[in-house]
Amino acid sequence: MSGIFADEQRDPHLMTSAVFSIAPADGRITAFGIAIDADIKAEDLPALFSKTCQAANIEGRPVSCVFASATGTVDNMTAELTLRFENELLVSAFITLTPPRFRNLSGDDFYNSADDRQRVHARWLRSIGIAATPASFPWGEVGIARDRSENVHIYVHTRNNTWAR
Repeated sequence: MSGIFADEQRDPHLMTSAVFSIAPADGRITAFGIAIDADIKAEDLPALFSKTCQAANIEGRPVSCVFASATGTVDNMTAELTLRFENELLVSAFITLTPPRFRNLSGDDFYNSADDRQRVHARWLRSIGIAATPASFPWGEVGIARDRSENVHIYVHTRNNTWAR
């Protein structure tokens, strides 16, 4: 991947940026100095993304996926971005934002903070122009999810995600 930041060889998926955002107009995610859209491939991601292959249960059937994850800091919050690829296509992204007051919570404190953590994610989405969730766009969908373990994250399903649309 050497030379990808040279102007004459710049890959449109790997542009530098100082922000962390989801563009409501086209679904492009800007994070950790790169821009990610539905056309990016896992092998195009920089080394800061750790990649794993594993099966995910999608609508009751196992689907082979590549997950690529990176963690950094956004506005004093820990931000984890996980991308899910199926058949080499980016289908979904998951963003978990953790402000300092929610780091290292254990047991009841973690479970009792789920509503507050959900509000953190909703406020962040509003700050980038996505006022209500779930929000459907021509390029996909954005929303906030909460699993059975009370983990909270933002999901972005791209146009490549046929089962979620």
